[in-house]
Amino acid sequence: MPRTEPETISVLTEIAVAPDAVWAAVADVTRMGEWSPECTGAAWRGSPASPVLGARFQGRNRKGGIRWSTVCRVVEAQPGRAFVWDVSFGPIPVARWGFRLTPGDLSGTVTVVEQFWQDRRDRVSAWTTETVLRTGGRAQWNRRNMTLTLAALKRSLEADAPAAG
Repeated sequence: MPRTEPETISVLTEIAVAPDAVWAAVADVTRMGEWSPECTGAAWRGSPASPVLGARFQGRNRKGGIRWSTVCRVVEAQPGRAFVWDVSFGPIPVARWGFRLTPGDLSGTVTVVEQFWQDRRDRVSAWTTETVLRTGGRAQWNRRNMTLTLAALKRSLEADAPAAG
C-alpha cells in the first residue's frame, strides 16, 4: 500500500499554569518520562545541554519489553511559546515533535498543543516499526499517547501550582 502524505497530529489541553512554567516543564527533556506512556526519559548530549536551538538530546522509549533510543535536535526554542525537535533513529529520520503554547481562554491559563509532524520514515521503516511495536497505525498510537501525556502533564503542573489567591 503506498504511503500518503504524512499526517500532522495535534492534541491540546488547557492548563491553569503560567506559560513560562509550562514551557520550562516541557523543555526539560529529562522530565518527559514523568508524563509520557512511551518515553521513559531523555538526557542532553554535548553542549549546550539546555533547551536552545541546535541542542541535542537522547530520548529513551519503551513499549512492553521493547526499548529503544532516539537522537533529537532542538529546532525551535521560544520560552513561553514553543519547544520543537527533530527525531532520528540512527541514520533514519523519524519525525518532528513539539509543544506550542498560547494564552488560554481564562486568565492565568495556557493552551498546550502537542504536535507530531512530518512522519519522515520511509515505507520499510514505518512498516517495521509498526509491526515490531504492534502499534497498528502509528498516527492513532501517537494520538492516544499524546492525549495521555497532556493529561498527565496537566495533573502534575496544576497540582504543583501555587493556589490562586
